[in-house]
Amino acid sequence: MDTTLWLVALPLEGGSAENTWNILQQKTSRENDLSANFKFNLPELRVGTLDSLLALSDDLVKVSSLVAGTTQKIRRHIMESASAEGENEVNAELVVDGISAERFLTAFTWDEAKHPARRPLRETMERLQESVAKIEDDFRVKTGDLASAKTQLGALSRKAAGSLATRDLGEIVQDSDLVNTENLTTLCVAVPKYNQKEWLDTYETLAQFVVPRSSKLINEDGEYALYTVTLFRRVVDAFNTAARENSFQVREFSLDAEAVQAKIAERNDLERDIKERRTSMYQWCQTSYGEVFGAWVHVCAIRLFVESILRYGLPPSFQACVMKPQKRSEKKLRGILANTFGQGASSHWSNSDDDKGEEAFPYVSFSIEI
Repeated sequence: MDTTLWLVALPLEGGSAENTWNILQQKTSRENDLSANFKFNLPELRVGTLDSLLALSDDLVKVSSLVAGTTQKIRRHIMESASAEGENEVNAELVVDGISAERFLTAFTWDEAKHPARRPLRETMERLQESVAKIEDDFRVKTGDLASAKTQLGALSRKAAGSLATRDLGEIVQDSDLVNTENLTTLCVAVPKYNQKEWLDTYETLAQFVVPRSSKLINEDGEYALYTVTLFRRVVDAFNTAARENSFQVREFSLDAEAVQAKIAERNDLERDIKERRTSMYQWCQTSYGEVFGAWVHVCAIRLFVESILRYGLPPSFQACVMKPQKRSEKKLRGILANTFGQGASSHWSNSDDDKGEEAFPYVSFSIEI
């Protein structure tokens, strides 16, 4: 089941991050039990100029959306694959750096080795975007290859498992069912099931030189029964015409044992290939999910920092945290946050400031779906 957490940055109350944290805990957890809260640890990131932050803010929204999209695609594939194998979502655990995705977010630590805090924020954002774009490309190729193999198998399976009026008869008719001599031949006829009695009563009269009592039931499905009939070769055309006029469908068929075995081998190879691809794809997705989710949280961290500087000013003076709302408490929780921390918003902010297409609040906030 999807879990939505809020990543928020609140203005400092009384100039103290610890005081702000205590107020948040008191209002939302101790008094009302509306959410579980976790401090979100941000390093001292490089600020840059106001113009650079404004431009970066717009780009971060787009990049965050793209990275979130890739994360959710991979997550969805993992869950669908687990469901197809009979597992539930609990068993299809999503792991990031050896811990659950939720734990990674609520106990977030900035990866200083990969993303030095003093590196320009735009450069860090672009590197994160590039790494996720490569995974997105790999995901597209792998899913495309898997879909292509499934399409091939589907085409072969339809030929082998369709109606008796259309399907390949190679795996149904055996050599022992057929008579083929210089003068005699055996035809395969698809007879509508409601017409079986008529077939048995009339097939010997559809042409001259039909071998009496030669018709045998070979197979049947929901619509048709497949019969064989033996007759002289010289009356085949006349028999075909008469059969068609009576709604009996003579199937063009010649037994080729090698071709039949080749088709069976091809189908088995495709089934084996698809199973291997599914297993490989599932394992790749579990690994890649950790990478893209980690990148997404780092992009969100940069975005939270930039939005907070633009909202609250310099020097950085805000408390960043992750909030996990209780079910059906979101509206009340938003009201408490607005009443408690809304006065710290910049005088330039208003409810109409929604030019990024997101819901606006008098504090920095956006959601992460796990």
